[in-house]
Amino acid sequence: LLAPVIGSGLLVLFSWRALFVTLIVLVSAFLVLITFAVEETLEKPRPERFSLGFLLQSIRFLFTSRAFLAPTLTGSLSFGGFSSIGAIGAITVEAQYGVAPESFGALFAIGAIFGTAGMLAVGRLLKTKSIVFVASLSLALLSVAVVFHLALLTFSPSLPVFWAGVCLYILAFGMIFPPAVAAAVEPAPEMPGFATAVMGAAQMICAAVAAAVASSLYDGTPAAISTTLVIFGTLSVTAFVIGRLRA
Repeated sequence: LLAPVIGSGLLVLFSWRALFVTLIVLVSAFLVLITFAVEETLEKPRPERFSLGFLLQSIRFLFTSRAFLAPTLTGSLSFGGFSSIGAIGAITVEAQYGVAPESFGALFAIGAIFGTAGMLAVGRLLKTKSIVFVASLSLALLSVAVVFHLALLTFSPSLPVFWAGVCLYILAFGMIFPPAVAAAVEPAPEMPGFATAVMGAAQMICAAVAAAVASSLYDGTPAAISTTLVIFGTLSVTAFVIGRLRA
């Protein structure tokens, strides 16, 4: 959520090369951190986990578990829609509304606030409500965002209207993602790290596909983003509904 804001700030202060220098510095810092500051949490070595047999057995278990597949697809598909905003959001608002690339970070910061608000709201709701209730509420909000963007496809929206739709989707995504991760790990208590890694891979695949879809649809108007959000938002809701019906 903060990445586009930081990136835009670097573009204002320096050239585009500063983005890659910053990435190198961050990666180097993380390598030092995990080498010297992060302690091993495993009580005893489990070398059998680093084998092809364990990998295949675990993948087979996860991909035949409805309790894992439903939240993984729900969260990953909603993440795909969110990724399309990052993929072509800057060039869309520049071409359609004249927003400079350096200013996109400030615009995206508004969406980041909505995403953070969604995550914080989920944290409070889960103290008194079940994870199924919170997930259902989040997916209902995502459905509203899908309908909103479907309506945007019928006319040429102004920047405030279009970005309001983007913020609504990010708000729903912020509410969906935490319970989706928690629900996906729940059926795999013996391998939560592996389950999380598989879900992370699914997220990146959906993000790549969504970015490709949005890029292929791009015509200089917001329609490409709205269409991608409708597609991936609908798929996310569908995965959740099917998962609940088969639970």
